Amino acid sequence: MSPQPYDDEAPGLDADQARRYVQARLAELPYRPEDAEVRLRGLLAIYEELNARGYPEPMILLAGVLGIPVDVLIRHLRAAQR
Repeated sequence: MSPQPYDDEAPGLDADQARRYVQARLAELPYRPEDAEVRLRGLLAIYEELNARGYPEPMILLAGVLGIPVDVLIRHLRAAQR
């Protein structure tokens, strides 16, 4: 079961909760090279969920947890949409 950032009646995530949530979601994604497409779609799903929930700057959060520049994350998310 995927961890949920919060239920619909709970207040928004603070920065620490959001970071832990993203870390937990990323840990669920496959990491083998042959699973790259699945991982990219997973990154896109995490981004879309944070964005839909109104988290401020979801791209900066996700890139920060991944330890990559935002422009690299943007390329990954675009690749996932193909």
